[in-house]
Amino acid sequence: MPVWASAYFILPCRRLGWALAVAWGAGAGAGTAAAEPPALPATAASPAGFVPSGWQISQQVAADLNRDGRADAVLLLQPDTPPAPSGAGRSPERVLAVLLQQRSGWALAAQNARLVPQVDLATQEDPLANGELAAGKPGSFSLSLGLTSTAGSYASALQTYRFRLERRCVRLIGHDTLQTHRATLDTQDTSINFLTAAVLVTSGNAQSDATTKRSSRLASNPRLCLDDLGSAVSFQPLGALR
Repeated sequence: MPVWASAYFILPCRRLGWALAVAWGAGAGAGTAAAEPPALPATAASPAGFVPSGWQISQQVAADLNRDGRADAVLLLQPDTPPAPSGAGRSPERVLAVLLQQRSGWALAAQNARLVPQVDLATQEDPLANGELAAGKPGSFSLSLGLTSTAGSYASALQTYRFRLERRCVRLIGHDTLQTHRATLDTQDTSINFLTAAVLVTSGNAQSDATTKRSSRLASNPRLCLDDLGSAVSFQPLGALR
């Protein structure tokens, strides 16, 4: 079963007898989010009104999160600065903001400036190089992040966080992780349903249709809201299993 830790994620697979570690967080400040996120207003006339001075909207999706017939918005914000040179510098700071459209204007439902890690581009890919915001089933949306080392490891992972609005909580309802060894093409897909506490781990190889599946349940499953989440690097979704 995968073990998630603060500076590394480790992918053991007893069937194949190998274990991989991606050194996310190695080096000062790698995999950290901005210490002082910009303040967002509680209300604004339009989604653009939530963008701080010197920032821009990098991604935006529309979804009727509270099912009132009006399209709400989820924004990914980042500084309005030239991108770092390829293979150098840091990835941009990012703020995820969830906005509800009102009869008059817009209201901020939740924000998070920690979830998307800011990384050293000399050794790691930008988490959003292969990641994106997407609208999901009615009332929900998802955020995908790539965790890939460009030096010292063949391991990579794609994390997908799934959210829906429950009263004042933008709740994390699901988390999927697809981990791949880029040399052997061995894969491990871990899917967690936080509504039911069910966990499904599927192991295989990208060159074969054969897979093995293991089911389990989370022993502890507290409700997590968007505001509660820290960096994707240190997120430990499995915790204890039963």
